[in-house]
Amino acid sequence: MKDEHNRSLRHLNRKAEDKDRSTIEVDSSAFFSETPSSQTPPPRSSSSGSGAGAALPPSKLGAVLLVLQAVLSLASLVQLWRTRMLPALYLVIIAAILALLWVLVRRCQEYKVPGTVSRVFSVALCAVMAMGCIWAQQGLSALGSMTNGLLTGMEAAKITKEPFVVYLSGVDTRGELTEKARSDVNILAVVNPKTKQVALINTPRDYYVDLAGTNSKDKLTHAGLYGVETSMETLGNLYGVEVTDYIRINFAGFMSIVDALGGVDVYSDQAFTSVGSPGYYDPTSFVEGWNHLDGKAALAFARERHAFASGDIQRGIDQMKVIDAMLNKIKSPALLMNFSKLMDAASDCFVTSLSQDQISALVRMQLSDFAEWDIQSCTVTGSSGTSTKCYSAKGQKLYVMKPDESSVNKAKELIASVLGGDGTVSSTSQTPEKTEVHTPTTDPNAAVSVPEESADSVILEAPAESVPEQPEEQPAEQPAETTPAEPETPATQPAEGETEAPSISLPSQEELEQSASSLYGAASTILDALLGSSSNNEKA
Repeated sequence: MKDEHNRSLRHLNRKAEDKDRSTIEVDSSAFFSETPSSQTPPPRSSSSGSGAGAALPPSKLGAVLLVLQAVLSLASLVQLWRTRMLPALYLVIIAAILALLWVLVRRCQEYKVPGTVSRVFSVALCAVMAMGCIWAQQGLSALGSMTNGLLTGMEAAKITKEPFVVYLSGVDTRGELTEKARSDVNILAVVNPKTKQVALINTPRDYYVDLAGTNSKDKLTHAGLYGVETSMETLGNLYGVEVTDYIRINFAGFMSIVDALGGVDVYSDQAFTSVGSPGYYDPTSFVEGWNHLDGKAALAFARERHAFASGDIQRGIDQMKVIDAMLNKIKSPALLMNFSKLMDAASDCFVTSLSQDQISALVRMQLSDFAEWDIQSCTVTGSSGTSTKCYSAKGQKLYVMKPDESSVNKAKELIASVLGGDGTVSSTSQTPEKTEVHTPTTDPNAAVSVPEESADSVILEAPAESVPEQPEEQPAEQPAETTPAEPETPATQPAEGETEAPSISLPSQEELEQSASSLYGAASTILDALLGSSSNNEKA
């Protein structure tokens, strides 16, 4: 029992020895005093009084950096607000983050080592924000140079709430994008921002349509010679919709935008090789399946028609595939990161009637929910033919495509479904001339059987400054020395309720004189024979 008691004492003694045995002096008189002592305990000494944990007043450099950081943070917020690319909630979050960073840098500068790190961080943050301000300003300047819309504020915000139709026009021009030029790409983009639906309606460039502002027909591509508004109205009349805006781009701008997006991925239904285009791209081969295309390859893919039996029909389908791929790339969050680069790429070869506020509203809408869009495509078809009654080249026999009414009606139904149901499109019917547009053959190459005239040979006379609303009646053309294979004949309008009779090809004056002379000679011969026979009988 004694040994156990000793062990317990030794255990207690070891614990007591581990404690701090320093003596604490206490003034008992102060404890029992009625008034508190004025003495304060001395501060605890620190073994590293000048170390990392010591509080220091901010240096002059740190104070300057804090002011600079605050100014640049405010400038960055202003620039982001001016681009109007971000919803208000995003701007509030960014403002809160910048404020927290400022407070963090301010607190860190009260200490030696963290203060040095915070100053380096502040310099880097200021440099990034300064570059961001310059980046946003370049994008705003480029955006302003390619838009000519005048809508602002709440009026522009309607584009995110109501369906609209945009004419996408691609023209083969080099250098400056002129206002009046033939359009090789003619696509209507029908957009419903509420249902997140887009319908792309492609119309071949040689479609034989009623030219807006006239009572004549012409190839669709020639409508661009009288301004983009004429093309918009011509397509609007064809499909019975109001085309409110346009986006026009040339081939150089198309390549620049695709490159700015980092290329696009396009699916090809078949393997083919496109012919080269001097100044644009070399012959390019494509595989069946997915193809990653840069700017030049995308243009070669979208322009090729000679490699297909259906010619321009397949070209239109491929064009919409490229546009679909571009839309999928543009609607991604990467748009904001490529904003300035994308605007710079398109500024010199891109024109649109949409205002800056309208474009910004659409981007804000997409960034707010990153919604998936339902994009549908439709290409109207037709049959090969020729016409000598194109408004822009009267008397010249040109290749045209006779519209197929069933495909046009199908496109109208798609437009109506995207715009919001029945009753949104009117019943507009295209009636091609029966005497000038030939019916198709069973040959699968019929769509490209008639070679297309070159751009320089189709215009006999310079087009007027604008399309007259009521052109004067054109007199019947007299046969010239170089008469076309199928001469024009005077066209008479059938009376109401009557069917149009086919035109009859009349002989020329020379042919009439030759026929009359032949008939006179034959009649004289017959008459002489009869008279001679009668005289011989009398003599007998």
